[in-house]
Formats: sequence, C-alpha cells, structure tokens
Amino acid sequence: MVKAGVPVMKAGEPAVLFEDKQILILRKPAGWLSQPDGRGRPDILGWAKDYIKRKWRKPGAAYAGLCHRLDMPVGGVMAVARTSKAARRISEQFRERRAGKIYLALCLGALDEVAGGLEGRLGRTGNLTLAAPPGEGARAALTWRAIWRGELAGRPSSLLEVNLLTGVKHQIRAQLAGAGLPVWGDTLYGGPAGPKGTPSIGLFAARLTLDHPVSRERMSFAATPSPGDWPWRLMRG
Repeated sequence: MVKAGVPVMKAGEPAVLFEDKQILILRKPAGWLSQPDGRGRPDILGWAKDYIKRKWRKPGAAYAGLCHRLDMPVGGVMAVARTSKAARRISEQFRERRAGKIYLALCLGALDEVAGGLEGRLGRTGNLTLAAPPGEGARAALTWRAIWRGELAGRPSSLLEVNLLTGVKHQIRAQLAGAGLPVWGDTLYGGPAGPKGTPSIGLFAARLTLDHPVSRERMSFAATPSPGDWPWRLMRG
C-alpha cells in the first residue's frame, strides 16, 4: 500500500499531497467549496483545473473531475480525477463504499464509552439532515473512537476519530449532534459558535484510502488540521 505523508500547512491554500497522470490528491482548506456555486467563492475543482493547466502548460481547458465532496466548513483530504476514466472508477469506489474515509471530529461533550457506533436513517429537512421516520430516509452508519477527552474553553469536550461507513449529506455532523456531541463551530447542528467570520468547524477529513484507478494499487493519504485554525487551536490551551 502506498501511503502519503501528513503535511501541516497554512490555512487558505490547497496543498497537493500526490499527483500522477490519473489523479490529484489535495488537502482542501476549510472555507473552500468543493465545486463552483456561481458566486465567485474559492472552490477545489476550479483550483485543480487551473493548477493542472499551469503546471502541465495545457493550451486549452484542463480536465478535472470531482469524485466526492466535503462541506464548505470542513477541511481535509480530497481526490480529484485527471481523466474521465479515473473519475468514473474512483466515483464507483465511493458509491460502493470501497474507498475508506476517516475524520477527526472535535465535539462539545463526552460520552462514558471510549468507542462505539451510530446507525439510523437520515433525511433532509430544508438545509438540515435529521433522523427520518421509520421506513424513510437513507441508512447512515459510522463508528467512532475517542482519542482525547478534556475541557475546551472550560467546557467538557472530546476529540473523536470517525470511520464513515455510509455517505449521507451532513451525516457525521447530524449523527454526532443527535448523540449529544455537536461539533465545535457547527451552529447548524447546535455546536458552539466560533469567532465571527470563522470559516471552519471542528470536522476534518484526516485520511482517504482508495485503489488507484489504473494500477489498482491500494493508496492511503493523510493530513492534519492547521493548528492555528479555530477551533483546533483551542487544543493548545
């Protein structure tokens, strides 16, 4: 298995973790969109196309295909395809849950258990993901492990490693909030608010594992939150 390093970088700049002719693995900064929304805000897909065009001196438009997404306030590892074949094969891995995704979640509150799982059915209500009535919604499952418990800003808190087993929109944020562990900064789901203008919440895509779309080699890529970003900088207090 190929493993990438664990870079720590300044917020606000995407970092290239790995690239070849088929894929581009990036560290997405919190506050960036995964793809354009027509409002001129920075996005990973547009950045990747521009990066490929400049680096490889493409005379026309460069191809980049989005294989999965991260919410705007969530930073972490993302895969972008450089060919349509790679995009199709990597997207298939995500649909079939053959790609592994591990997140770090900095939560308000702490449970007595050191590890566990959450499973249920979720549905969308407006811009929220909530528990769905019996027989409705989509299956949502994850496992978690507490890697730190203590206090942040005088409030009981915990840092969890979350293994995402399904792919419902806002799943981690909704399920942790439902378990009494809202993510720091995630006011949409009851988490403590950050300073005005803060682009990030306490959720970070820390590791991505997938098969290379051509060689089929199993590859793993990792990154860490920028220690100066809120709420991660609270851990230094």
